[in-house]
Amino acid sequence: MLLTLLVGAAALLTRGSGDAVVLAFALGLGGLALAFVRWELRHPDPVLQPRLFRHRTFAAATAAVALSNLAMYTVLLAVPILLSRRVGWGSTEVGLVLAAMSTGMVVFSPLGGRLAVVMGRRWPTVLGLSLLSIGLVPLALTGGAITTVPLLVGLAVAGAGIGLSSAGMQTAALESVGPAESGVASGVFSTSRYLGSIVGSSLLAGMLGPAEDGVGGFGLVFAMALASAVISVLASCALHDRPVEADAGAKADVPRQT
Repeated sequence: MLLTLLVGAAALLTRGSGDAVVLAFALGLGGLALAFVRWELRHPDPVLQPRLFRHRTFAAATAAVALSNLAMYTVLLAVPILLSRRVGWGSTEVGLVLAAMSTGMVVFSPLGGRLAVVMGRRWPTVLGLSLLSIGLVPLALTGGAITTVPLLVGLAVAGAGIGLSSAGMQTAALESVGPAESGVASGVFSTSRYLGSIVGSSLLAGMLGPAEDGVGGFGLVFAMALASAVISVLASCALHDRPVEADAGAKADVPRQT
């Protein structure tokens, strides 16, 4: 696993070395990833259990959290770069703008947990990720030309959506597997979250690299974030409202007619 990560990092560092070098690193990375999956499938106590993704809800939750984090971290990294290229924007002003998203996350996270209990896991997650997508629409439409008010509103709505969706996603993922698999499932779910942020930041560097001083690449960056958020909504639609075991238990508790 460590060797796979090292090859991936080397591929990112050698992006400008030519197509042949990049292709060689990509093939090496793919081969190592395949070997790692085969090893984990055969190991009696694997670190990463690929069979977990046979559970529809677990696969949907990990995909949704990876894609939503890709969108969130791309925006969190891109907005400061965009504002720093404008005259009159300092670190204090940039921090206050980003606080709009953070505030939405803090305020709506407890509500998201409550809704996941009352409504089930699926619909609060779908609602939250839909709000994340809606919040990113102004950024994707205007790109680097976005003004302060639409930016603040968009970030606040996106932050509220992340807060609403987090509890349902994580709970659904862990409930979809057995008790013996819950530790591994929690680790895979967390890894998926960080993987989304790593991929987003890597793509961001490539998109903004050609225009180090302008704002031409931000439209593409925000469009990518919006697309990731929309796909996360589609993935979250596959979540179960309640644990399968709870549904079975509820049916078993129904008294039989005599």
